[in-house]
Amino acid sequence: MTAPFFSRGLLLLVGLCCLLPITKTKYEDLYEDPNIDPFQCRKVALTISNISITLFKEMAQLSVNGNILFSPIRVIAAISMLSLGAKGNESKRILEILRLNKTGLPEAEIHKCFRYLLRAIHQPEQLSPLKSGSGVFIHQDLTPVDKFVEGVKNLYHSDIVSINFTDCRRAKTQINNYMMTKSNKEIKNIVKNLENDTYMAVVNYIIWNAKINSDFGCRSVKQKDYHLEQGMTIKVPMIHIVDLNHLFRVEDLSSTVLVFTLLASNFTTYFIIPDIGQMQKVEQRLTYPHFRRMRRQSNLRMVNLETPELSLSETHDVESMMNLLGITYVFNNDANSSAVMNDTLQKSFKMVSKVKLTIDDKGSKPGRSTCFKNDGSVDVGYVQFNRPFLIFIKDPTNDVPLFLGRVVNPKH
Repeated sequence: MTAPFFSRGLLLLVGLCCLLPITKTKYEDLYEDPNIDPFQCRKVALTISNISITLFKEMAQLSVNGNILFSPIRVIAAISMLSLGAKGNESKRILEILRLNKTGLPEAEIHKCFRYLLRAIHQPEQLSPLKSGSGVFIHQDLTPVDKFVEGVKNLYHSDIVSINFTDCRRAKTQINNYMMTKSNKEIKNIVKNLENDTYMAVVNYIIWNAKINSDFGCRSVKQKDYHLEQGMTIKVPMIHIVDLNHLFRVEDLSSTVLVFTLLASNFTTYFIIPDIGQMQKVEQRLTYPHFRRMRRQSNLRMVNLETPELSLSETHDVESMMNLLGITYVFNNDANSSAVMNDTLQKSFKMVSKVKLTIDDKGSKPGRSTCFKNDGSVDVGYVQFNRPFLIFIKDPTNDVPLFLGRVVNPKH
């Protein structure tokens, strides 16, 4: 009988929430690397987007009325990184299930593309409000294979840290302190528990504090009703702005779509609000080509918008997410099946994924008390995101999907 994913010898903890900083020189090198073809890497980005919709739909069926939020690039990159530690057909099998083999690129080129694509979330702090990174913690008595170490560091921008997992309580404290330091104290106690037979932990994190602003200085925030499921209503801060944005209908999804770029970033944000009672049908019908058609359908116009401030933090069992994709096994019990360690591993493992996203107007320039007044000569659209909606955020430079989810409670 084969062992669960990545042999029983690992704790793979993927928490999504902050940045391992890189220098500006390294950042620029990601664009100038002659060994990376950006056009080919867009195929990888497209594949990540497609598989992320599949994953989201599976998650939506399991959680019909709750919030869903994850980072597709972070989750898929973490799984792809682990394929570096598989030998023989197991590595290919992971890439096949992720559909990355459909890109037509050799396995080595796929990993290089992740190095290129991840640069969207590894920008220097002064250039982007988005922070992200990862760390791999390995038991000090184990010997990582050089190929795995080099791939983790050079292709997936991850630190490798030797740690003593024999003392679980101390190991947990070390990992939590490491994450707290890297996140400038924004992340505390990300690791809740460790199994006694843990020999490896992978921590992946992403956090984004986005801002909404109006070029016309027309903005206000008021407490208003937000309608939850089953007739429940709560009061939340609602941002009211009048600005130029893309607003249109997507009839085959029975939804209204707002597309805009948040302040201090070039990331494209899709807010999709289904007609009342249509959320589950929209989730079932949704495909990534819908977003590609939305881009062509975009209609820039003056929009009178009301949207809630968002403060979202979600944690997922990544092993369960992989099971939803059909990834159950990677390594057999025998030592020759693992290219990660030169030791036999027969330990249990656990995977956790955490992502945090806030969207508000704090730090923006104060709005004016008087606002845009329409004399009838301007077509002004009006939309309220005062009930559950879908959110999709991507880096338009290479179409990397950064966040995907369903917002039921904006303050959950």
